[in-house]
Amino acid sequence: MCQPVVATFKKSTVHIYRDCIRLARYIGDMNGHAKNMSKQVRIVFRTNQFEIDPKKIEEQKTDAVRFLTNFMQHEAERMARSQKKAASESTQTPRTRSTLD
Repeated sequence: MCQPVVATFKKSTVHIYRDCIRLARYIGDMNGHAKNMSKQVRIVFRTNQFEIDPKKIEEQKTDAVRFLTNFMQHEAERMARSQKKAASESTQTPRTRSTLD
């Protein structure tokens, strides 16, 4: 018989926590709120540290991984747009004024 496929993450909660802290610092450094963002990540993980329901733990891990991947995708798109913009600006030649002599 076919059994339903359940998505499980091989990363431990500690690894996900570290990745979230790193990402919070990275985002925070961009806007000057690194300490506050890291603090928020810590608060979320600490409020759930005594969770024992395996389904809820997997759900929370899935949410954290989704957050990380969504941000990385967003950041990659932003960087691609800025590189495309920089490339188009560098290929444009400056306009010269035509004079009527």
